[in-house]
Amino acid sequence: MECNPLTCPCGSYCLNRRFQKRQYANVCVINAGRKGFGLQALEDLDVGRFVMEYMGEVVTTTEFRKRSRVYQSEGIQHHYFMSIGHNKVIDATRKGCVARFVNHSCGPNCVLQKWTVGGAIRMGIFVERPIKRGEEITFDYKFERLAGTDPQPCYCGSPECKGVIGVAKERPRKTLALNPGTEEEEAIDDTIADIDDEIADDTVTRHQRDDIRRRHAAVDDDEYGSDEEGYSGSGSEADEGDWGSRAGFKRIRRRNQKGLTSPEQVLKFVQIMHRSARETDIIQILIGKLMETSDRRLLKALIGLQGASVLRLWLQDYESDDVMLIKILQCIDHMPFSTRNTIEESRLEEVVKPLCSFSDENVANLASGMVERWSQLQHVFKIPKKSRKESAANTPAASCRQSPNRANNTPPASTSNRPVGGG
Repeated sequence: MECNPLTCPCGSYCLNRRFQKRQYANVCVINAGRKGFGLQALEDLDVGRFVMEYMGEVVTTTEFRKRSRVYQSEGIQHHYFMSIGHNKVIDATRKGCVARFVNHSCGPNCVLQKWTVGGAIRMGIFVERPIKRGEEITFDYKFERLAGTDPQPCYCGSPECKGVIGVAKERPRKTLALNPGTEEEEAIDDTIADIDDEIADDTVTRHQRDDIRRRHAAVDDDEYGSDEEGYSGSGSEADEGDWGSRAGFKRIRRRNQKGLTSPEQVLKFVQIMHRSARETDIIQILIGKLMETSDRRLLKALIGLQGASVLRLWLQDYESDDVMLIKILQCIDHMPFSTRNTIEESRLEEVVKPLCSFSDENVANLASGMVERWSQLQHVFKIPKKSRKESAANTPAASCRQSPNRANNTPPASTSNRPVGGG
């Protein structure tokens, strides 16, 4: 997620605004032989470098299907569609930028990432491994084809080439006879599938992978307190019947969804949370997945990635919706808050506390229970570790160590600037 220039404390010095400032790499369009056109780097690119944004017209999946038929009838062979989830597709066929010429590779040097910029989803191409000047820029299309359709041949030429594009996943065709339901239910199922695919996709840069692994390793009892004493959640088992009884979550359980299972999934999940403001259907799906997550280390990592702050914003957005308030409060109650530090940093209490006197008894009881448990949590402050050199210098052994001159019973050399002799 990129920073907002109006709220970022760094102001004009903020370096997290590459999409907004269009800080693209120096590239050019080339003839890539059997692959058609391609994109070539005109400079050396380091890992994590932002190449450019993939731009085009953002259309719905319904419009995407219509355009596919139109382009086929017009004889347009090359389509530049990219799904960004949530029933949205980028169409760069007639309007776009040179990023649409980036070819697929089974051993790519770049990766495609979803970013949230000003509340909107933006797709960016980032360097996955070092790229030399003159090297072609590629990424994995992760193409999903319908079952029963012919696969598209791959000409990437890399040692990892599979011969065809999109063999990893196949999304079956839907038939009304096998999957009866309304259009609304099918749309929700598609949204669930998109979220599952995005969370399950482990495509992150090495920098992001190292960062989230470091955060995950830092979540321990010393930092967050004892889970046995400080865990404030009521647990998912007690609420299993209540959550399973709601129609929205029956669909999730029919799909046998599981909770988050890795730090990389936590990172992807928080990114979806940040861009799902006021998207009620999506928020319900996300809440269901959080309630199914039992690994407290992953939930604590989510809190460290400002996930609790997003839950606070959801409460504010649905302050007049009793049903959504209950769902969000139950989700917050499931979070393993074990110190006052995390409660104050996320500013959750200032939003939950007024709900203790809410008109709905269920909302008031949930809020009162959480506020009471949070009041019993303690502040935890970690003392920074001293460096090895500093620790050695302050040890008694170091201060009592004799100098070579004293060991030989010789007087120390004079440090005075006064000349030796009379006067």
